[in-house]
Amino acid sequence: MAGLFPRFKEAVFSLIVWAIVAAGGWLYFNTGHKPPSTPPHTPNSPSTPPSTAGTPSSPSSTDIDFRGYFATFDQLAGRVSDQEQFVNGMKGKKIRWRGYVAYVRNSDVSRTKIALAITPTPGDEARLALVYFGEDMRVRLFALREKEPVEVTGTFNSDASHTPYIQGDSLQSLTSAPTTSPAPAAAAR
Repeated sequence: MAGLFPRFKEAVFSLIVWAIVAAGGWLYFNTGHKPPSTPPHTPNSPSTPPSTAGTPSSPSSTDIDFRGYFATFDQLAGRVSDQEQFVNGMKGKKIRWRGYVAYVRNSDVSRTKIALAITPTPGDEARLALVYFGEDMRVRLFALREKEPVEVTGTFNSDASHTPYIQGDSLQSLTSAPTTSPAPAAAAR
């Protein structure tokens, strides 16, 4: 009987910690952010495909693409303050990024979210963005295959500069469907 109280105390403590973490995750993904300032613009290099992020004139969207995000971040290497300012400038901006599926998992942050990890190039393990979708996208997300090209739209919602977080709005697979030729016409009799 004496050993029961410490176990009970430990279980209560674990539940409290879990509740705090869950509440923090819920607040992080369900609270709005005030509109950020415009991030610095880096023109696309010849090896970077043109931006697909929407209209640059819109204050709520950005014209920086997925590869451009990491290129800008790399240009600011060693200048932590500038990197933080760049990331904070992206917060709340609408993005449209093309990438490749790294994995799809249930979110660690919320039971109602599913995390899609994408990379700017197939097999890139060092550069990753996490795109969070709702439960309504479960079947579609888990049908994706590793290294499949996709285009995602959503809102940049990240404090972590090395791993951008996106609240996903839409997902489009960029693989082309197999073309089928029409059935041969029946021979005239």
